[in-house]
Order: sequence, then C-alpha cells, then structure tokens
Amino acid sequence: MNDIVDKYVAYARKIAVQYEAKQVAFADLTGLVEEFALEFTAQVNDLPESQRAPTRAALESALEATQNSLDERRLASQALEEILLSFNRTPIY
Repeated sequence: MNDIVDKYVAYARKIAVQYEAKQVAFADLTGLVEEFALEFTAQVNDLPESQRAPTRAALESALEATQNSLDERRLASQALEEILLSFNRTPIY
C-alpha cells in the first residue's frame, strides 16, 4: 500500500511542478489529472477489496498534506486541488 501511495504522491508532485512552471496549460492539467485518477483507480482495483479504501484514504491524506504545505495562491497548490477533486470523482469498484 505504501508503495502505491508514494508512487502517486510523486506523480502528483510532478504534475504540480509542471503546472507551476507553466509547462502545461490548464486544459492540459485537466487531462493529466484525469489520467492520474484513472491510473490510480486501475492499480487500486488490482488490490484485494479490503485494501482499496485504506489505500485511497492514505493517498488522499498524503495529497492533502502536500497541498496544505503550500501557499494556496501557488499554482502547484491549485494543481493539487484539481488532482484531489478529480480523485474524489473517480469511483473505485
């Protein structure tokens, strides 16, 4: 579980850094965020059902902690907010 969370926190940070550096536009950010959520969901769906919700909760907590460590006006914080919003819209079956 921790490996998955670490992998996706690093992935989210990479997206946030790219957005803050203006290497991607908002429209591109939206696509990256959707891809992030779908890839995470696919990986978590391969886990036993008992591990899915805890893994999702751990990633959400880690992303929130990362976002909270940033000034909310920073583009990186805004990118992480978009990731969290998309992440919460993507169901895990």
